[in-house]
Amino acid sequence: MRLKRVSIVIVAALVAMLMISSCIPKDPVVAATRKFIQFIEEEGEPEGPFTGLYLGEVDQDDVIGSESAGGQELQYQLQGINESGYFFYLDEAPGAFYDHPGKLVVISKGGQAIFEEDTEGWPTINGNIVSPLSDRNLYAKAVIWDKWKYVREIITGIVVDWTQVFFRIKGAVITSGLTPTQNLYAEARDVRDLMSNAFKTIMGTDRVRDVKYVSGAAAPNWTAVQTAMNDLLTTEKVNYMTLYFIAHGNTNLMNLGGTTFYANQLRTYILEHSGVKFCIIIESCHSGSWLEGLKSAGVIPPNVEIIITTTTATKGAYPDWDSAGGAVDYNPDDMYVEWSGDFLQKLSSFTGTGWPEVTSYASSKSIDTLPALLYKCYTAIKGGSPSTTSWTLTERSVAGPVQQPMIYTKWTP
Repeated sequence: MRLKRVSIVIVAALVAMLMISSCIPKDPVVAATRKFIQFIEEEGEPEGPFTGLYLGEVDQDDVIGSESAGGQELQYQLQGINESGYFFYLDEAPGAFYDHPGKLVVISKGGQAIFEEDTEGWPTINGNIVSPLSDRNLYAKAVIWDKWKYVREIITGIVVDWTQVFFRIKGAVITSGLTPTQNLYAEARDVRDLMSNAFKTIMGTDRVRDVKYVSGAAAPNWTAVQTAMNDLLTTEKVNYMTLYFIAHGNTNLMNLGGTTFYANQLRTYILEHSGVKFCIIIESCHSGSWLEGLKSAGVIPPNVEIIITTTTATKGAYPDWDSAGGAVDYNPDDMYVEWSGDFLQKLSSFTGTGWPEVTSYASSKSIDTLPALLYKCYTAIKGGSPSTTSWTLTERSVAGPVQQPMIYTKWTP
């Protein structure tokens, strides 16, 4: 009888051990992921959309860091830690261009949070951008926490049908300030190329200059932009200039080729060329701040016809998302970058069958067709009630708009 009782106790203990062991993650990364999520939950989840990413394993001598759009590098040596760990990143503006808030966290192999640091820049390890932040598909694969259902792998392939060439007297400089070591380089590169092709079709190849990263060539910085503009002014006699920028940015600045470019530098150039009219599009985080930063004595220079910024002074700009938080993109054919992709689609429409609408609007406002075209594209993207009609999915976020394009026009719309 006693032997039977002992047997029952042993069996019960074995069952209990099996039940307990089944609750313990066998994969150490899974266990660390749970600890990371628990750590963030205990600190308090962000109110807006966020994602959690696993960035890889780190050792005691590795240097965790971040780099901001302004070129500031912050580095943290993992000193005094007797065990390696797992590197996580809380992205508080999922997949957006920088700068924007986030948190760096390392969970030790013993299951403790041994490092945490708030950041505005993109994460680095030993001075190099981590691979999930350099490619959208790698980003999607690195996501281990996505309550807002923000992340999907991108779909490639777009056909823009440019059906009508309508003027060849204006000029444009189409700039991407991103370099291969920076977050979202490929998306910025590819949408810039599409934008360049579009304006070359509209204006003529000889009146469009490209400023972008080219291996072994000069950096795509402010000096390169000035050189491109000066070349158009002198060799092509351009006197109506469109400037398109895509870059990481912060208040009144953007990162061009690893250097900081300020709003007041562009303002000075515009004021020095009072005989040239300017149309400006800025695709970067915090780009709305340039609506104030470009002012001289409290007003936008009189030779600026239109400024479009793809977000406000405090919000982010985003790559292409086709679904977020249960909402779907009204324009799933756009790609690479959310607003710029929408703009290219509208540009195709308004330079084709929609062209009479542009000329009619230009005539009614006594303005040139170029700013009229840009304005019609901008308003068509927003729709009548942007919170529900905008083609820019991030302007319709269920959490409230995380991106809000802004506009200045010299005329009264």
